[in-house]
Amino acid sequence: MRTDTGGFSRLLIVIFSLALLSSQPIPAGARSGALISPLPVEETRSLLAGWLAESGFTVRQTAADAGGVKLDAVRGTERWRIIISPYSPLASALHAEYTLNGLPGADKTGELQDVIDSYAAGHSPAKRGGGQGIPRVIVSRSADVVCIRAAVNSRHVQFSGFIVGKEGLIVSTAHDLAGVREVTVITDAGRELKGYIVKRDAGRDLSLIDTGAGLDSSISLASARNVLSAGETVYSVGCPYNHRGRIVTGIISGPLRRVNGHPLWQVDMETLPGGSGSPVFDAQGNLVGIVKGRYRGTESRGFFIAMETLIEFLKESP
Repeated sequence: MRTDTGGFSRLLIVIFSLALLSSQPIPAGARSGALISPLPVEETRSLLAGWLAESGFTVRQTAADAGGVKLDAVRGTERWRIIISPYSPLASALHAEYTLNGLPGADKTGELQDVIDSYAAGHSPAKRGGGQGIPRVIVSRSADVVCIRAAVNSRHVQFSGFIVGKEGLIVSTAHDLAGVREVTVITDAGRELKGYIVKRDAGRDLSLIDTGAGLDSSISLASARNVLSAGETVYSVGCPYNHRGRIVTGIISGPLRRVNGHPLWQVDMETLPGGSGSPVFDAQGNLVGIVKGRYRGTESRGFFIAMETLIEFLKESP
C-alpha cells in the first residue's frame, strides 16, 4: 500500500495548529474578522504571493510589524492589500482588503480562504504553475475566462468557461448541465451575470451560454489551431476550486484520438475539480481546445476537446 506521507504531515499541521488557535489571543496585527491560516507566516506568504502572481497581479512584498509581512498586489484597477501576522508557531492571521477603481470592491476574502484550504488539503497551487515561465500573453487571457455555477438536483456545481463574443456569449462543457437552464457567470473582474444555456451537446460535451451582457473582450477563434505536436507545451486558464485565472501548464502526450467519434487531445496536465471548460492555449496565446476532464484516479493525465469540434458546434443552429 502506498502511504501519502505529505498529506499526513499536512493533516498533522492542521490539527496541531487548530489546537493552538483555541488558546492564543489574536495579535495586534490581526484585527477582528481576520482569516486564520493553519500555516506559518512564510509559507502563507509564499502561497498567496504565488497565487496572486499566477492570477496576473504585480506583487510587492514588505515587512510588517511583529514579524509579519504585507503584500500589495495590483492588476489594472484591482488591488489587494494583505497583512500576514504570526498567530501561533504554526499558524498565521490575515487581514485583507480588496479595492476596485480605488473603492471597496466585492468581499473576496472567501477566495483567499479557498486558496489556503486547497493547499492545506494537499492541492498546492505551486503544482499548477506558480507563475514561473508563463508567457505574458497567457496571463492576459485571464480577463476572458469566467467561473460558472449552477444548481443541479439540489447540489451546487462549479466549472469554467470563456467568452467568445463581446455580446455576452460563453462556451463551456456540457456534463453536469443536464436539465439546467440558468447559471451564474462570474467574470474575471468579479462581475456576476445571469446566464441561460441556449445550446447543449452532450455528445461533444459542449454548451453555449448567453449572458446578454456587453463584455469588454473575448477570445478570438480566428487564430485558433487544430494541429498540435506531441511534446508541445500548452496552457489552460480556468477556475479550479473557484480560483479565477488559474494557469496550468501541460504537455501534449499523444496524437489526436477519437473517443465516441469525437477527437480529443491527450495531455499531461493537472486537471482539478472546477477546471472543466477551461480554454487551452499554445505558447503564442492561440486557442487550441477546451479542457474536458481527466482519467479517473489521476490528476495529471487528461483530455481536451479539439478546436474542430468547437467550430462545428458553434456553426450549428441552437
